Amino acid sequence: MNPLVRRLRGVVQGARMLASGADAFPYVGNPTGFKQIDGSSVKITPAPASMPHVTLANGDKMPMIGMGTFTGTRNNAKAQAGTLYETTKMWIRMGGRMIDAASNYLNEDEIGDAIAECIKDGVVTREELFVSSKLNNPYHREENVQPMLEKSLLDLRLDYVDMYLMHWPTAFVHVPYEQNKRGFPEEYEPDCCTKVTGVAWDAQAFEKAWPPPHLDTGVTIHETWNAMAACKDAGLARNVGVCNFKVSLLHELLCGTDTKPAVVQCESHPYCQQSPLIKFCEMNKIQFQAYSPLGYGEFRPENEISVLQNPAIVSIAARYNKSAAAVVLRWHVQRGVATPPFSLYENELRENLTVGDWELDDDAMKEIADVDKDYHYLRPESWYGLPLWN
Repeated sequence: MNPLVRRLRGVVQGARMLASGADAFPYVGNPTGFKQIDGSSVKITPAPASMPHVTLANGDKMPMIGMGTFTGTRNNAKAQAGTLYETTKMWIRMGGRMIDAASNYLNEDEIGDAIAECIKDGVVTREELFVSSKLNNPYHREENVQPMLEKSLLDLRLDYVDMYLMHWPTAFVHVPYEQNKRGFPEEYEPDCCTKVTGVAWDAQAFEKAWPPPHLDTGVTIHETWNAMAACKDAGLARNVGVCNFKVSLLHELLCGTDTKPAVVQCESHPYCQQSPLIKFCEMNKIQFQAYSPLGYGEFRPENEISVLQNPAIVSIAARYNKSAAAVVLRWHVQRGVATPPFSLYENELRENLTVGDWELDDDAMKEIADVDKDYHYLRPESWYGLPLWN
């Protein structure tokens, strides 16, 4: 047996503590930001029978439409504390079963409380849910991977996640946190690592003094991936995968492991269709999952081009008497792409769950295929000092 797996199995997992008895930080958010309705007021409806699923390599079935959970970083949060607690309850009560969470989003404690409440109230069982989490950049070294997953499990109040993803192929310096306390304090800041490095973000300075102080250049993706695979073998995650990998990097990962990623999650929408990457995933029996599937989010300025205002997509929506967002989500599904779109609004979340009720014809699919621009809204070179999309 792999020594790391043996060590994992011999450890009392922090996540297996009774979370209701675990110490916790209060929820953190923007006091003047979006305020969610009471999620418990939403009518309970069963999961839609028409929801398409994909079958992963190990036989697990994942709903093709999930719920995204990113509401901003510590520096630009758009929602009040508790927003994802209420939104997650809404999603589960209306029949949503796939939840795309991440340690970096700093709200897994809210999501976990909502999941626990819905299970306790008989709205859903654990086995009916598909919950993903993601390994954050400051915890890529082998000795940090398993404890960070355990922290996510503690916050989510789960014994295992259905999917554990490497959030970025970029290691940062370690940022300390409290292992056995749910949530994170307001001062915890894992994006810039400023409290560790003492240096604020400055992309131009990064170019002049490489490497930036927040990057950990002493760890490879193989070291991180092997530690994630050990977590899977230990039963802490049913599947493991990666995010933000291009073809060449994904090929490199596959050349050094016997554990193939179950999912590759990347930005994808009609302006950034990622067809070659999707083809490579299909060739290797890896499921592709799109984030920012509608071509907008926290990183699109108001004056930037909008997928949902594209004339071809607007015209198709009118022909089918659907919203532009519904057209784009159906387009994703018909090309075999799973996706967890983000919304805080009940009507939009419910609409997302109807994606299996109708189809686009071949002409509409081709019209959307023709608008591709290889255009990214998410441009991490200003964050990491690395032109990751080139």
